[in-house]
Amino acid sequence: MKSAHFIGRQLSRLKLGQSYYSIAVSTVSAISLISLAFDITIWMLIIFFPILLLGTFIIGYFMDIYNINTMDKLKSDEIGNRYLTTGDLKSQEFQLLQTEIVLEALKAIQENNQLDPKDLLKKYDLYYRKWKSPYD
Repeated sequence: MKSAHFIGRQLSRLKLGQSYYSIAVSTVSAISLISLAFDITIWMLIIFFPILLLGTFIIGYFMDIYNINTMDKLKSDEIGNRYLTTGDLKSQEFQLLQTEIVLEALKAIQENNQLDPKDLLKKYDLYYRKWKSPYD
């Protein structure tokens, strides 16, 4: 149970990091929309962007401090009382497939080679056949 508590805390911190990334992206999107809607100069953006970003991070920090304790308890309970399902295995395998495709694309870019989509489609087809429902 102690390891479940530790893993739950780490997963809660991972979620916290993802929420900060989401806050930053949302702030940039909001500023972009405001600059499209109103006549805002680049100097106004340079001055107000750090202030707005800092403000959202401070609000997000206090919300996450409250939420991390709640999520820590929920995650540790979930890890301590849950077994892997077929859906878990399927989603993990799909994430591995996505990562493999991205790595092959990056490798092709580094080596200045053409990326062959037939190989990628073949890998996806193998994944699809493996997890295809027998009722389809």
